[in-house]
Amino acid sequence: MYARGLAGGGVAPRPRRAMLHCVTLAALTALALAARPCGLPPVAPGPLPWTGGEALTYDLELLGAVKAGTLELAVEPPLSGGRIVPLKARAKTDSSIANLKRIAAVALSWVDPATLRPERYREEAQENGVHKIGDARLAPPSPQVTIAYESRGKRSVATYARQGEVLDAVSTVYRLRAARLAPGDAFCFDLVARGRYWHVQATVARRPEKVQTPLGRLETLRIDASAHPANAPPGTAPTEVHLWISTDPARLLVAAVGEVDAGPVSATLVRTRGTRHR
Repeated sequence: MYARGLAGGGVAPRPRRAMLHCVTLAALTALALAARPCGLPPVAPGPLPWTGGEALTYDLELLGAVKAGTLELAVEPPLSGGRIVPLKARAKTDSSIANLKRIAAVALSWVDPATLRPERYREEAQENGVHKIGDARLAPPSPQVTIAYESRGKRSVATYARQGEVLDAVSTVYRLRAARLAPGDAFCFDLVARGRYWHVQATVARRPEKVQTPLGRLETLRIDASAHPANAPPGTAPTEVHLWISTDPARLLVAAVGEVDAGPVSATLVRTRGTRHR
């Protein structure tokens, strides 16, 4: 499904094509960003496309064919009198890939509903029997971001220089769903995800694309993102991620493709609950 299911016949890049695409994307993005200040796209006017109680379920596939597990995204009830909205992601791999990777993970992002900026991000996972925790306090904004880690019972702290707006693996989805996106747009932000700190550059594809899902054939905008690990040695290859967001009022994350240690992985939306305008 990785190669054939998206866009009704293969918009997702194969690994070799992805490498060439990565170089081209990085060059084009660098030119675009050099021509104008870089930041996040503005939030679109009007009500947010998501609300409390919404839940989205995705099938995960590894290497384009192997069912790898499930991913669930949910908007939790507001806290502190509506001042904070918790966003949750829960992922679990299937027994079919237990010989490659066994993961059960939960991530929480606490966001300000007025600005959609995350105030705190925490991810906790069991990976092949190893318990890992990452916890970042993102508010108030400061020149540096500190992430507290715990693995195998050992604790550590790492500090990274902030280069722009900071999102996390969960809030990114909801921020981009709410954003005013147009074909050809370029933007950038910093990202806390998978126990690392990243600098992300992204572009919106110049033409909408149709994506075939169990929910039907949906028109989407494709976002191509290149994530560079902070403090990585020069020449470190970026991680490529591709997102497809529907153009209807619900602005759903319809599909995503990225790279993990075991290879290319895709997520396809298979079920929704409590979505707006659908």
